Amino acid sequence: MRYSAFISYNHRDRDWAVWLHRALERYSVPKRLWGRPASWGKIGNRLPPVFRDRDELATSSDLATSVKEALAESAFLIVVCSPNSARSKWVDEEIKTFVAAGREKFIRLIIVAGEPHSRDPERECLPPALVRDGAPEPLAADVRKEGDGRQAAKLKILAGILGVPYDELRQREAARRQKRLAAIAVAASVGFLVMAGLTIFAFISRAEAVQQRQLAEKRTITAERTLGFVKDMFKQADPEDASGASITAREIVDRGVAKLDSPELNREPMVKAELGVTLADVYGALGLYRQSDALVRRTFAIRHGEPATLARQLNALGQSQVRLAEYEMAEGTFRKAWAQAGNASASTRSLILVGLGLSLSNQEKYREADQTFRQALRIDRTRDDPVYVAYDLEALGQNQFYQGNLEQAKPFILEALKLRRDSQGALSPGVGDNLSLLGQIAYMRHDLPAAERYFAGNLAIDRKVLGPDHPDSAATMNNLARVLLEQRRYKDAAPLLEHAVAVGERERGEGSANMAFPYSNLAIVRSHTGRLREAETLFGKAIAIARKNKHPSLGPTLADFAQLMCSTGRTAEGLKLLDEAAPVTRADYPDRSWSAWVDNVRGECLIRAGRKQEGKEAIAKSSPLILKTWPAGTLFAVEAQRRANLAM
Repeated sequence: MRYSAFISYNHRDRDWAVWLHRALERYSVPKRLWGRPASWGKIGNRLPPVFRDRDELATSSDLATSVKEALAESAFLIVVCSPNSARSKWVDEEIKTFVAAGREKFIRLIIVAGEPHSRDPERECLPPALVRDGAPEPLAADVRKEGDGRQAAKLKILAGILGVPYDELRQREAARRQKRLAAIAVAASVGFLVMAGLTIFAFISRAEAVQQRQLAEKRTITAERTLGFVKDMFKQADPEDASGASITAREIVDRGVAKLDSPELNREPMVKAELGVTLADVYGALGLYRQSDALVRRTFAIRHGEPATLARQLNALGQSQVRLAEYEMAEGTFRKAWAQAGNASASTRSLILVGLGLSLSNQEKYREADQTFRQALRIDRTRDDPVYVAYDLEALGQNQFYQGNLEQAKPFILEALKLRRDSQGALSPGVGDNLSLLGQIAYMRHDLPAAERYFAGNLAIDRKVLGPDHPDSAATMNNLARVLLEQRRYKDAAPLLEHAVAVGERERGEGSANMAFPYSNLAIVRSHTGRLREAETLFGKAIAIARKNKHPSLGPTLADFAQLMCSTGRTAEGLKLLDEAAPVTRADYPDRSWSAWVDNVRGECLIRAGRKQEGKEAIAKSSPLILKTWPAGTLFAVEAQRRANLAM
């Protein structure tokens, strides 16, 4: 057998299929099972490849030959069960084909939504081929919260494929996770001890009076209580009771948050507030932005009377608002934090300044942002902390990048990259962030091969360190996909964008300013692969967000949507969009390359509307700049050349 399993699913359940595919292929088989016989041969350290068809067979009346061959070469058929798959012709056909080969006992089910044998047809999750009269129902795993959960469901499927009892795999997984928890606990304990020691040293070294010593003692007690809380939190994280979340660290933090309202902590409000901020920061680092925002807001109900702690609370809230693209609110929050930061540590003051600068830069208050970043840099260079210095340099470089000053931005990022690699190692998320900005600089220079290398390097780090479902990983996928689609590699770009959009919607929300670019990019891919109705919906979402947030993607997105409108005969609507696109594009992109693109699209729309002379003139004027700006063979160059030929 070539494949250990064939995953059958409806395209609306793609995220579940992708998760299952990765979970199966990445699973490390217990060593004691190696060499045992299996349907495909002998069991090794990994399962053989798992086949996952990419989409529905929308234009065919029969299963594709490649799909039939894959079914014949698959040891098991795993059906992702939901109301979507229950109504899917192709999922049903794949099941029938597998059953017809006499291999019904090798079918496994994983329920992701709906109900099996439901009285409500809209809730039924089993395809018709699975509910034939007298037919035995295949073994099922259930990822729903009321069912097994993800972790247990994954292990049930693996147990069925490997031919071992589920409890055997569960106990092995529990032991492995216990070791991982112990390692994390040791690292966290050491980290908190170091942080506590540094805090004490910082305050004692500044001992100008008895008041400062008393404050240091207070902080020492708080640090000790925090350390004790975290140690206890790790001890309580029993993997036998784990909820099945994909990130073990999240399970631990969830348990810590649940303990915040204990009577003991209610008697120590300063400790409780500090812990709440710390746990909110961890949620943010894990990419759980909404949980982070909700938790930090909870801490403001705690009455502790400590200005430095309040400064950290406000800083955490401001950071959350920046992540959620609420820049005006973030600016006000950071200013309040700075007003409370007189007795705060130098690192806290530096973080507040950088947060304030980021909120200003995203509102295009670049000069004030630059001054704020440089103030933070002076603090951190005095402390000689390479990580904080790198953070300041990255903010300065990003601020220059936003202004279009690519040459001024690059030295800041290269210095930050060296500091990150030297102090944190090659897999630091900060290294990935710097590769990302270098990729953006290369992209703005239209050096697509260099941009692809940088973004691919960034994504490799993000996937390894943060995981594929982290918002930072999703942002990197979006950037890499943009480079691929401009090279007209739509099939490569599509899965990256689909995943990026799904993660963004879940963690940032559909209306977030950060969603304008992913929606627009996926719309372009859909429009060039014949899925025009989806493209229209996505363009509509992208434009609504960009208008609301004055996003720089507005002009080009309006032009791309206008191109779709005009190509489908709605030239009046397309020209109206272009009338809106022209002034905002001129304002956002002074180099005129994007303005030329808007004019180029207008030329084709005018020709399609019967105004041929006007259209030819617009194309003739705009094509040379586009062909000079974008390399031959790229999306915009190919489109401009096509229109130039049209205008002849």
